[in-house]
Amino acid sequence: MVIPVLDEERHIRECLASVFEQDYPADRVEVVVADGGSTDATRTIVGELAAKHSNLRLIDNPGRTQAAGLNLAIAASDGEVVARLDGHAAWQRDHLRRCVEVLASTGADNVGGRMDAVGETPVAAAVALATSSRLGIGGARFHYATEQRETDTVFLGCFRRSALQRVGPFDERFPPHEDYELNHRIRSSGGRIVYSPEITTRYWARAGWRSLARQYFRYGRGKMRVARISPGVVRPYHLVPPLMVLGAVPAVASLFTSRGRRIVVPAAGLYAAACVAVSRRAGREAPEDVRRILPFVFPVLHFTWGAGFLAGLVSPARVPVAAGGAGES
Repeated sequence: MVIPVLDEERHIRECLASVFEQDYPADRVEVVVADGGSTDATRTIVGELAAKHSNLRLIDNPGRTQAAGLNLAIAASDGEVVARLDGHAAWQRDHLRRCVEVLASTGADNVGGRMDAVGETPVAAAVALATSSRLGIGGARFHYATEQRETDTVFLGCFRRSALQRVGPFDERFPPHEDYELNHRIRSSGGRIVYSPEITTRYWARAGWRSLARQYFRYGRGKMRVARISPGVVRPYHLVPPLMVLGAVPAVASLFTSRGRRIVVPAAGLYAAACVAVSRRAGREAPEDVRRILPFVFPVLHFTWGAGFLAGLVSPARVPVAAGGAGES
C-alpha cells in the first residue's frame, strides 16, 4: 500500500495505526510512505513506527505533489494489488480484506468505498456534512451512495497493479485531479471501477474558510485541465458551478432594473432556500454552531469550484507527465 504525505503530523499516527490493525494477513502487506519534504514531525513519527514494523518504509518525494509521491511509492512496492491511503485519512479494520474481495468478485481494476468525512472544528464539521450531500458535491457518489455500482472514480482506491502497468502511472500534470484522470484512462482502456458502500474510509476535513476555498478552487481548476485533453470527463452537472460564476456579475448588474430584480431575486431565493433545506436535513444531529455555519458552506464550494474550472481554461499544466506515463486514448 502507498501513502503520499506532506506535513501530516496531526493524523499520520492514527492513519498508520489503521493500517497495522487490518484483519488482513500482515505478512502480505508492505507499506510505503512517500514524504514530500515535511517540516513538521511527520518524518519522525513515521520513522518511529518503521522501527516497530518491518514492513513500513519511508521514502523521499522530491516532486512534493501527491501524484509524484504515489508514483514513487508504487514503483518501490511489489504487490499485485496497490491500495492507496492519505495521511489525513484512516481505514476501517476490514478495509483491505473487503477491497480484495470486491476486486475478486467483480473483476474490477480499481475499487473503493465511501468517504466518511469528519471535522474537528465547527467549520470542518460543517464542511464534512456539506461534502457528504448531493447538493454539496454533485455526482461524486463516493460521498453518499448506498449501493455497490460501477462508477467513474472512487475515493483513494485499491488497484490491480496490472491495470497501472496497462495504462501508466498517475499523470503529474494534473494535481489534484490525478486520481480521476487515471481512472478515466482505466475505463477508456476497457477496465472497470467499482464502488462499494461497505468499504469506508475516515477523512478529516480541512478546517478554515480560506483553506476550503483554496481546496475547491484547485479541484475545479484540475477538472478543467483534464477536460482540455479528455473532454469526456465533464458531465452536465460539472457545468453548473462555472455557469453560476459567469452569471453572477450580470445578475448583480441586473438588480438595478425592475425586470432584472423580478428574475434574479426569486432565483437567488430558490438557491438560498435549497442550501437552507439541505442544511437542516444534513445537520439535524449536529451541534448548533455547526448548523449555523452549514448553509454558507455550499456557496463557497460551488463558486470557488466554478471559478477554478474557468481558470483551468487558461491555466497551463503544472509539470511534465511522469516518465512512462500513458497518453489519453
